Amino acid sequence: MHEPNAMLMKAQATLSNSTPCWRVTARCRVITYIAAISPLLMLIVLASIYPDLNRTEIPDWRPLIARADETLNRGDRYEARRFYLQVDRVAYWQKDWEGLIAAACGINKLDGVNRPHSRALAILFRASTIAERAQSRRGLATVAKSFSLLGSAEAASAVLVRIQPSWPNEAIDFNNPTLLGGCSRSQAAASFLQ
Repeated sequence: MHEPNAMLMKAQATLSNSTPCWRVTARCRVITYIAAISPLLMLIVLASIYPDLNRTEIPDWRPLIARADETLNRGDRYEARRFYLQVDRVAYWQKDWEGLIAAACGINKLDGVNRPHSRALAILFRASTIAERAQSRRGLATVAKSFSLLGSAEAASAVLVRIQPSWPNEAIDFNNPTLLGGCSRSQAAASFLQ
């Protein structure tokens, strides 16, 4: 008599330990939904953290420099700083050393050269690497001139040494006021005191 009860209890134990088929499919469905929705949620989070990712790229930095200078002339230093940093970003994305020099000189108008962590000097170092990759004699000479105007003769000589004799010859002129307009120590000191 004990044998049928033991078999019944054993069958009940195996039934209670096994998971019904509908639970397994429900769990798989939840995992599938999570796997399908998680990339969308990740994109939403990235778009909210980095709003610049969902904007269209501005094709040229020159209108931004004009707006930054105009904003600075009106006296709005924070907005001008935002424009100069935007010029920095756009020029870096486009690998344009001229735009980086203009951004560095604009930041110098606002901040001046604060040693040892100057934003203007950091932007100029990036401009020198981009000009060197482009094998531009004019680019490295202009970056060196900017460094010397900011009072960093050591950095200027280090940049000039990077020019290779095998690079193409270019006409070098420093008459472009858009590029070197804010890269003088006296101008930075005057704007800092205002």
